[in-house]
Amino acid sequence: MEKTKKVDKSPVDPHREFLDMDTDEEDFGRQESPETEEELSSEPIKPVYDQQDLDKLVQYVKDLTILPSIEDSDWKEDCCTIIREYFENPACTLLCIYFQVDTLKAQLSISDANQSDFVYFSRIPSHVFTVDNFHATVTFGSINRNAMVCVLKVMENMYVPIARDTGEWPDIIRNDLFFNLHNFLMCLTEWVYKPMGLTKLYVPAENLSDVATSPRSRQPNFTETSGPHISEKLRESEKALIDRFERIARYWVKQIRQVLASRSTSKGERTIFDELQRWTARYFNLCCLHDQLSSTEIRSILHLLKNVCSPSVDSFQLLTLQLREELEQAASNITYLNVLSEACNNLKCPGEIEEPVMKILFLILFIWTESSFYNLSSNTEVLCEAISTQIVHQCKDCINLQVILEGDAENGIDILRKCISCCETYKTTYTKITKITALIRSNTTWDVNKHLIFNYIDTFMQRCRDIIEICDSSIVFGRCNKVGIIGGPRGIEYDAYCRQIESLFYESLDEIKLIRDDILNVTKSSWLESMLKFRNFVVELEGMVKTLIDRVFEEIKTVEEGVEAVYALQRFKHRESLRDILSKKWVQVWKVFGKEIESCSNIMTFHETYYTPFQCYSEDVIILCIKQYLERLFHMMMDMSDWMGDCSAENYILEQYKRVMTCRS
Repeated sequence: MEKTKKVDKSPVDPHREFLDMDTDEEDFGRQESPETEEELSSEPIKPVYDQQDLDKLVQYVKDLTILPSIEDSDWKEDCCTIIREYFENPACTLLCIYFQVDTLKAQLSISDANQSDFVYFSRIPSHVFTVDNFHATVTFGSINRNAMVCVLKVMENMYVPIARDTGEWPDIIRNDLFFNLHNFLMCLTEWVYKPMGLTKLYVPAENLSDVATSPRSRQPNFTETSGPHISEKLRESEKALIDRFERIARYWVKQIRQVLASRSTSKGERTIFDELQRWTARYFNLCCLHDQLSSTEIRSILHLLKNVCSPSVDSFQLLTLQLREELEQAASNITYLNVLSEACNNLKCPGEIEEPVMKILFLILFIWTESSFYNLSSNTEVLCEAISTQIVHQCKDCINLQVILEGDAENGIDILRKCISCCETYKTTYTKITKITALIRSNTTWDVNKHLIFNYIDTFMQRCRDIIEICDSSIVFGRCNKVGIIGGPRGIEYDAYCRQIESLFYESLDEIKLIRDDILNVTKSSWLESMLKFRNFVVELEGMVKTLIDRVFEEIKTVEEGVEAVYALQRFKHRESLRDILSKKWVQVWKVFGKEIESCSNIMTFHETYYTPFQCYSEDVIILCIKQYLERLFHMMMDMSDWMGDCSAENYILEQYKRVMTCRS
C-alpha cells in the first residue's frame, strides 16, 4: 500500500485558487509568513508498494514503450531496477528509455548521449503512481529522430487546441498565454524548417473567423472617434488579438525578406550540379512561400490587419511582387543550368576533355548573352568556378592517396600528371574561347576575374605536384627491390647506413599519411606547413646520402667495384641534387677504366718485364687475354652508361680503348 498525506477536507472558496496566485503586486511589500516544518521539507513521502503492484507498474511501462526492434529479451534487470526507482521515488519526474547501441537503457533524466529515439514518462513533482491511476495520470510519448519536430507537433496538435478551446481563463491570463505561446511557436517553427531549406510561416490557431470575416465597418480601430461603438470587453479582447497578429505579421515580413535577400549566388566548392540543386531548392522554397501567402488562413489574418490599418500589411504587396519576380528568375536559371548540366555529364576527367570543355564554355557564353541573371560578371564567375570545381572533383576521384603513399608511387605519378595535364587543357581552352567574347557582345566586355576562376585549379595542380614530389622522394629514399647491396670491405656498414636513411624517410612519410586527407583539400592551408617540413627533412636526407656516396667511392679501386657501387646507388640519380654528385662519381669510374686501359697497354708492350712468370706463354696468348679482360670491362661500362648517361671523360677513354684493342704488340 502507498502512504498518503492527510488532506484537509474543509470547504474551500471556489475562487480561492485564483486569488491565492502570486502576482508581482501581491509580492511587493508583503512579508513572508514563517513556513511550517512540513512545508520546509523538500523530500516527498516515498510510497511503499507490495511486490505485485510494483511489478504491474513496471509492466505498464514495458507495454507503453515502443522503440524500433524492441523485444522482451531486451529488458534486463538493471533497466527494470531504474524503472522501479522511478515509481518508488516521487521526486523523480522523468523516466527515459532508449537503446544505447544494442542495449536497452533506462535513465531518470534526458540522456546526454543525444539519442535520436527514446520514450519518456513524466509526472508532476511528488505525484504517486498507483496501479489504478497510472494510465489516467501518466504523461508519456516518444521522440523519434528529430526532437524539435516532435515537440512542434505535440504543441500544435495537443497543447494549442486545448489552450484555444478552454474558456475558463480570465482575459489577462489568456492574452499572456497566447502571446508567449505564439512567440515560442514562431521561433520553434523556423528552427525546425530552416535547416530543411524551407521557409514556414507560423499560422496562429486562434478562433479569428468572427473578427476576420466581419465587414470593414465593424472592425475596431481602437480610437474614440472612428468605427462603431464596441463594448469594453470586446475592445480589450480584440485589441490583444490584433497585437498578437501584428507581431506575427512582422515576423512573416522578416522571414520573407530573408528569403529574398538570399538570392545572391554563394561561392565555394560548388559544381554545376550543386548550383542546379541550389536553385531548384530555392525555387521550391519560393513556391511554398507563395502558396502559404495565398492560403485562406494567412489571407484572413492579413485582411483583418488591413481593416485595422496595420502598418505591417503595407509591406506585403511589395514583397509579393518581389516574390513573383524571384520565382521567375529561379525558373529561368534552372532552365539554363539544366542545359549546362547535361553538357557537364560528358566531362570525364582526367581523360581527353578539350572537346567537352569547349562545348561547356560555349554554353556559358550563350547563357552570358541571354540570361538576365548570369550576364553579370560576378554570377558568370560562379559558373566558371563551378566548372573548375567539377574538374578538380573528378580528378580527385581518380587519385587514391592511400595506395599511392603505400608504395604504388610510379602509377600514382602517372595519374597525377594526367590530372595536371587535364587542368592545363581547361585553362588553355578557356583562354581561347574567351577571346571571341568581343565578337559576341560588342557593347559588353568579358569582365570576369580569371584569377578567381583558376584559383581552385591552380591550388589543386600544386597539390598534385606536391604528391609527385613525395612519390619521387619515396622512389629515391624508400625501400626498393631493385637496389643491390653495396660491396667492398665496408659494404655491411654502408648498407646499414642506407637502411637508416630509409627508416628516417618512412618516419616522415608516416606523418604525411596521417594527414593525407588534407593534401587534396585545397581549402586547408595547413598542408603548406606540412609540405615545407617534409621538404626540409628531405634536404637533410640528401646530405646523409652525399656523405654515403663520398665514403663508398673513397675506396673504389677497380672498375668492377665502381660499377657495382654505381648500380647499388643508381636510384639516387632521380634526385637532381644527387644526380650531379653521382655523375662526378661516374666520371671517377671512367678514369679507373682509363687507368686499367693504360696498365694493360703497358703490359702488352712490356710483358716480359712485368710478367716474368708468364714468359712461358706466347705473346699472342697474353695479348688475347688482356684484350678479353678489357673487352669485359668495356661492356660493363657501356651497359652502365645506358643508366647513367655519357660523361666528359668517356670519349677520350674510348679512343684510348680502341687504340689498345687494335694494337698487335
